[in-house]
Amino acid sequence: MTYGIASRIRRGRVLMGVSLLAASTALHAQNVEAPPQGASIGGIGSTPTTEAPPSTDGTATPQGEVVQQGDIVVTALKRATSIQQTPISISAVTSDSLARQNITDSNALGRVAPSLVINEGSNGGSRVIIRNLYATGEPLVGLYYDEVPLSGTGGVSNDAGGTLPGLRLFDVERAEVLRGPQGTLYGASSMGGTIRIIFAKPKMDRYEGAVDGQITSTDGAGGKLGYQGNAMINIPIIEEKIAARVVGFYEKGSGNVDNSLLGLKNINKSESYGGRLTVRLKPTEDITLDLLGVYQNRDGARGDWNYTNRQLGGKRYDQQVLIQQPQTDELKLFGATLNWDFGFATLTATGSYSKRLLEYSFDYTNFFSRYQTNGAAQTRGLVPSYTGAATAIPGYARFLSDCTSGYVTGTTCNGAGYQTYVNSLGVQSTFQPQTSETTTEEIRLADDAHALKWTVGFYHSNRKNFTESILERADPVTGLQNYPNAFATPAGFVVGVNTTGLDRTIDDRLEQIAGFAELTYDISDALSVTAGGRYFKYMKDTTAAVLVPSYIAGNARQGEITQSGDENGTLLKFGANYKFNRDFMLYATAAQGYRPGGVNQALGLPSYASTYTSDEVWAYEVGVKTSWFDRKVVVNFDVFQMDWDDMQISASFNNAFGFITNSSSPARIRGAELDTSFYPVDRLALRLSGSYIDAKLRGDQGLPAGITQCPIPFVPGTTGCATVAAGRDGDTIPYSPKWTIQGSADYSTPLANDLQVIYHADLAYRSKSLTTYDLPRYAAAYPNGPGGTPGGEALYTLPGFATVGLRVGLEKDEGRWGIYLFANNVFNKLGLTNLTNGQASATQLSQRYNGALIRPNFAQFAPPRVIGIQATARFR
Repeated sequence: MTYGIASRIRRGRVLMGVSLLAASTALHAQNVEAPPQGASIGGIGSTPTTEAPPSTDGTATPQGEVVQQGDIVVTALKRATSIQQTPISISAVTSDSLARQNITDSNALGRVAPSLVINEGSNGGSRVIIRNLYATGEPLVGLYYDEVPLSGTGGVSNDAGGTLPGLRLFDVERAEVLRGPQGTLYGASSMGGTIRIIFAKPKMDRYEGAVDGQITSTDGAGGKLGYQGNAMINIPIIEEKIAARVVGFYEKGSGNVDNSLLGLKNINKSESYGGRLTVRLKPTEDITLDLLGVYQNRDGARGDWNYTNRQLGGKRYDQQVLIQQPQTDELKLFGATLNWDFGFATLTATGSYSKRLLEYSFDYTNFFSRYQTNGAAQTRGLVPSYTGAATAIPGYARFLSDCTSGYVTGTTCNGAGYQTYVNSLGVQSTFQPQTSETTTEEIRLADDAHALKWTVGFYHSNRKNFTESILERADPVTGLQNYPNAFATPAGFVVGVNTTGLDRTIDDRLEQIAGFAELTYDISDALSVTAGGRYFKYMKDTTAAVLVPSYIAGNARQGEITQSGDENGTLLKFGANYKFNRDFMLYATAAQGYRPGGVNQALGLPSYASTYTSDEVWAYEVGVKTSWFDRKVVVNFDVFQMDWDDMQISASFNNAFGFITNSSSPARIRGAELDTSFYPVDRLALRLSGSYIDAKLRGDQGLPAGITQCPIPFVPGTTGCATVAAGRDGDTIPYSPKWTIQGSADYSTPLANDLQVIYHADLAYRSKSLTTYDLPRYAAAYPNGPGGTPGGEALYTLPGFATVGLRVGLEKDEGRWGIYLFANNVFNKLGLTNLTNGQASATQLSQRYNGALIRPNFAQFAPPRVIGIQATARFR
């Protein structure tokens, strides 16, 4: 990869001939009708053999393949295959399974698939981890809305993988979780795997509809109730020619986190609404065109809270900061898919346009207020007033230059004037509005009707992320940021009038092109071999400007500067599978995956550390898919090894501003996965899945040459250094639980008049994980926690936890209508998903305990106990 400074955005972009807007593949899967007395759980069905039923949504079914009743046809290979005959590690969760576990959002899918961990971020969005591939940067797991790939917004730290959007799971056909690299067919950012949410398509032969409503009570909400409603209607406009399907939803979350410093209750309450319109046109038997439009919006607030306060006997769910931290997440998506059956092959052309707006605020009070001589007064005594020399405050030289040039006015151009300027900034809150606009186009040709099954295609995408980072004073009483009041401009800063601590912009553009092919040859009825490849090229341009500088953070006014880079390469895949009989298949694969590099924008970061390259993985997997006792027992098992090179790791310049660098150490991940279903008697379905994964470094990590490691323990006020948890040979990768377990049980009791009582229970477990590399070093540096709470390893350990869900209901005609009682996280387990060591943070606001100031640990948690009632109805 090469990067260089440029004065303008790269010219001569590749022009793409494909201009179709997209939504979903022409080879969407069809869920085979489940046995009347059993439930298809997690994509593994039951009992006798049947031919694949006629497609009701115009999609393909496996050619010449016998499908087991209750099995699912998936499209993970971009052609339709039975899940039990698909030679990769995959879970498929049906709409019925999602409903029974009350999973209404894609962020909860970690409860149903092995090796899948989804952690909701404090600044909106989520990070998805499969097979313990964890790192900041571009996503390591692909997220697809049917055929449309979705990404997070990079922000100032380029961490698009930490803000993947949550998708509403109403009127879905299924969710597919593909484990292991999917580089040849899905390209960049599918190193760990891919999640595909397949939504129901318009039916052209009938009217149908569905409604769903819930009322919920959340632990800590203080009696406030939440509620949600969903509705769907399917309309055949011209029979067998045009049909439309309309979905809408609204949700009001009660919230359960308070802010005692500001006297606010339920600060993380939320409001979500949106809808989906799909239109299917079928002008001939051979041509299908699907059009898609999606809108969803969520308004809420940051939900992490002061864990130390709880450990010291204080209130649970109390945030305790001096600012409000609202969030907005809006997604618009438009697409189309053309599917044309030429007879010898099927042509699929897809394209999409998506736009996402993510806005959030967070606290930087401590970083700036510690240099204010009136800091104690402005922070309610939580930050001591500064007593040092004004000329010793970071950024004095740059201030002096801007003051003498006339940019800064309203104060004197000396140490006293700089102190006046710093004091005027008050309590600083960061506001970061981010937009991400993406277009994608893919055209491919596929045939699966003969011994040689093949797929060839071409892909192009163009993503534009724009981030503005604004530091602005917050009102000391309400905690609301003053922006846009008192906002400074690039023309000048007036002390006493303007209170803007920073205004900078980042325009990040990523263009990708690729050609791919995958072939499977059936040497015999039993033996098949697969080979695939993908050529890729990406081009990256990042333009940054500092309109209003933050002297303390170490930057100056800066006009637009663009850094550019590109990289190309190939990804390979090889595989073989052998079918001993219809119920036993052995498979082996070797596959590559990668994700793009980028350009850092950390304030004050040396130029030689401003870029980082792509990282890649080779994965090797052997697995079996088996059925026993006339498919009353289904057992799928695999073992794998993944070798990860040029790892992208995160660091923090001045212990406050994140950036990414490449690790000099590779990593090796080894594991095993199990996915089973049992149907011992009629109306009883049991499912158990899980994983064991050992993810470790194979060498020592370090910072780029020339950057000094910040002291450990960190000394507040230290600048010109970087904090990185540089791992050592044999260290476990952070946020990597060795064990995950998922289980569920479903039973139904028939009553008169086609009524039945349904019972459901489920369990999800993840073992403990760490939040850092080099645990002994950090544990020794902080042997005591704040206020006498546990220190050492406890400051960097996320304990294992299990959540249990229960559901009971009365149904008519197997779900034509139903009423249910449910509880998620029945035992209200406090499951930590992230934990920050306040003593090691330059931005953490202190709290007062026994007359002294301590810097508390803040934590993000799995959702608390939720109890609710739900009513559903379907009609046709």
